[in-house]
Amino acid sequence: MKKIDMHHHLIEEKNYADALLRTMDRLSIETCALMGIGPLFRKLFVKGVHDTSQYADNDAVEAVCRKHPDRFIGWGFIRLGDEGIGVATVTELHNRGFKGIKFHVPKTRYDDEVNFPVYARIRDLGMPALFHTGVVRLPQPAPGERVSSFNMDCIHLEAIAQEIPDFKIIIAHLGIQNYLTALTLIRIFPNIYADLSSSTPGWRANISMSQWKRLLWFPSAHEKIMFGSDVHESEVETSIGSYDGIAAAAGWGDAEQQNLYYNNARKLLGL
Repeated sequence: MKKIDMHHHLIEEKNYADALLRTMDRLSIETCALMGIGPLFRKLFVKGVHDTSQYADNDAVEAVCRKHPDRFIGWGFIRLGDEGIGVATVTELHNRGFKGIKFHVPKTRYDDEVNFPVYARIRDLGMPALFHTGVVRLPQPAPGERVSSFNMDCIHLEAIAQEIPDFKIIIAHLGIQNYLTALTLIRIFPNIYADLSSSTPGWRANISMSQWKRLLWFPSAHEKIMFGSDVHESEVETSIGSYDGIAAAAGWGDAEQQNLYYNNARKLLGL
């Protein structure tokens, strides 16, 4: 079954993109949405030799996407609340070829009024936005950075969806500890979607397979959830196994699984 991975990090290992391409070929992943979230996440997911020559940031992601434009698309990372971040930042990232925006570790709540012009510009450019939600632990402590999962609670996306109803929002990790809220949001709002990405076993270990049928009870669920791995390339196959298990528990057939793995992402990306 063809797949699009909507949530994958560029990892600071030498030749990581080449290793990821081999994994994608083996697992029928046609396209991978790649992101780099900079110095605060130095060494994120590193398993092999750490490549210290550059950060996994927007510049590094742009270079990989330009080298392999048929396989990778870039999420441009924005840290809301950083000095100089605004509408012009979105325009610049779009002009550099990024197809979507990734938000993480904001210094303000997602629904802070100051952020709405940024969201409106993303909407105007037809780009989707992937919002990290839930508790986060940085690879190394960062005193002074004021990282707060409260700022990233998925309930803050409600006000954004109400105000900008055609802004394409993806809840990363289904809200983690607040997955019930996230499920309600994707059920009620036509413009909110989610991925089920997680480390192994991660937050999904709290939910038994028998529970997924109850959680994904609403008829449009298979049209609102998409595949995102958010792991090292060596763990992507395990991640797919988790998604397969959840789809089976929900009673989804081939058509619903094709939405999960492929069609929903194509629609949001305008492919």
